[in-house]
Amino acid sequence: MKKIILFTIASILILSHSICAKNVYSLIKQGKIAEAKDSLSNRASALNRNGNDLYFLSMLEESADKSAQLINAALRASVSATYQQEIYYRLAQYYFIKEDYRLLQNTVNEYLQKWENGKFRADMFRFRIYFEENKKNFNSAIREIDRYLLEYTKGDRQQYGMIDKARIMQRYNKKVGANKILRTLSRKKSGPGVPMALYTLASVAIKTKKTDDAVFYYNIQREGYPSSVGLDATIDKMTGMATSGDNDSRAEQLTDTYYSVQVGVFSSNSNAKKFSKSFKTYNKKIDIKSKKISDKKYYVVFVGRFKTYNSAYTFKETLESKHNEVFQVIAR
Repeated sequence: MKKIILFTIASILILSHSICAKNVYSLIKQGKIAEAKDSLSNRASALNRNGNDLYFLSMLEESADKSAQLINAALRASVSATYQQEIYYRLAQYYFIKEDYRLLQNTVNEYLQKWENGKFRADMFRFRIYFEENKKNFNSAIREIDRYLLEYTKGDRQQYGMIDKARIMQRYNKKVGANKILRTLSRKKSGPGVPMALYTLASVAIKTKKTDDAVFYYNIQREGYPSSVGLDATIDKMTGMATSGDNDSRAEQLTDTYYSVQVGVFSSNSNAKKFSKSFKTYNKKIDIKSKKISDKKYYVVFVGRFKTYNSAYTFKETLESKHNEVFQVIAR
């Protein structure tokens, strides 16, 4: 009877601890950091904490290095199977950020051995691609990406794989193939890879001094993904770029040719009309013209009609200073 009672008490304690662990994890996921810290501090001293507690502490730790130490300590302790895959994933992220590719490779390989079809398989696959790329084993990296893309043929994961392949092909001096992938991705209706592709295409255009292309991809990214990373960086890169004025100046000699400032490119006419309203205060002619690019229809907003390139360029600079955007002078 005594043994049964002790076993029952132990079972209750284990179940209670499991429930508490889920509660703390839930608080962290909800962003209730102070409550999670209080819950952990009330449960046990640091000497008595188990693997779950150590892992939760790692998630609350501001220092990445200290967090990694706690994660490794959690692995050495009795951490619940519920959190083990996530622990390996967070360690892989840490080693990737620290550029410790040896430990990254070890972590990835160990994860894939333990969980061949685990929930972070795709992410670990991509980490494997990164350390092959870091070693400049570009052929191996591309083979890994092709295997990845055979497995993940749609959705966000496919788009991430396409971005990886385009990046490595650029580094491997296969720029034509890389740009083809990026253009294909940029024409998709949605997904995390689309703004990445547009940003990369704009960056490539800037490097090759193709101002028109750079502004075009920037405008498409700004319209479709106004909160995406890279917009400000693109503006900074384009500041001071030579415009197409040298070529356009010849248009002054042609009959009925004038210059306008292109202020936006949009995938819908309604968005173009809405955007154009913010330029009515300048008392300049506003035109919205449709343009077909790669079998996709866009609507381009032009402001002003100037007889000379220089007058249009001066107006462009005024608009850029007031709107904190990059615009373009176009001969029409």
